[in-house]
Amino acid sequence: MTKNYGVFFNKNSGDGSGTNIAKLCQEKLTTKDINSCLITGDSLEDSQENLANTLSKLDALVVIGGDGTLNGAFSVLLQRDHPLPVAIIPAGTVNNFAKRYRIPQETDAAIANLLEPGKIKKVGLGKCSAGQAIVSSLTFGNLADMSNEVRQQDKQKFGLGVYLLQALQQIGHNKSYLIKYEYGNHHVKTLRTWFALLTTTRSVGGFPYDDGAKGKLHVSLLNNIHLRQVGAYLYFAITGRLRSSNNITAFSTQKITVSPVDGQEVVSRIDGDEGPKLPLTIEFLPEYLPLMVPR
Repeated sequence: MTKNYGVFFNKNSGDGSGTNIAKLCQEKLTTKDINSCLITGDSLEDSQENLANTLSKLDALVVIGGDGTLNGAFSVLLQRDHPLPVAIIPAGTVNNFAKRYRIPQETDAAIANLLEPGKIKKVGLGKCSAGQAIVSSLTFGNLADMSNEVRQQDKQKFGLGVYLLQALQQIGHNKSYLIKYEYGNHHVKTLRTWFALLTTTRSVGGFPYDDGAKGKLHVSLLNNIHLRQVGAYLYFAITGRLRSSNNITAFSTQKITVSPVDGQEVVSRIDGDEGPKLPLTIEFLPEYLPLMVPR
């Protein structure tokens, strides 16, 4: 029986290579007698709407892009509670999720992975109360605010250096938020938070940073940081290895609610893009999504 695949991509993201990769993928699927349709739009929201309208007709979904594009597709699957098999062709600036599950980073190898009989692995996803998926990470605080302020054209022109410059400008400004954390079996912490990182796996960028429990959210909270701690801060900004600092509160949990205490407006950042405002309830859904991975 002929299968029907959807090929989801954001034609406006990154360097615009998604369209060419999608057409190449469609050609390769045809050689395996697999029908496919390209799912995109003038914006990510348009692409998501087109995916929602097509979802019931699909046997599997191919997503082309980085964590942000994966988030757009997976959010639709969560909202419709329709976790069909997914294949990934990495094509973004941040591919944490694909690296975590050893998806080939080269286009031809990633397409070969979805064409050949492979392994279906059920993987976990995060979900926040705003209805959005969390593929890799949710952050808020100083660094997240900084990232939200960096313009897309500056990122394309200056690369990661623009983040380093912004980071150096923030040190010593004491811009922190008083946040209440409710998690686990009635645990409540109210902490002055300079930066918060919640991840769905124990690795960042494919590299392990945490030895906490599997199948849970991994929460790392960085307190205020000053000029005397600039070395530790830059080490974190480059490597994501928060646990090496004494200024960290860290724990794992299945579900957590984060709320600003003093009325400040706190905006999250999910999978590299600006997300919803706090308060938010975030939960981890283990073994939710069937993912095509190499054997």
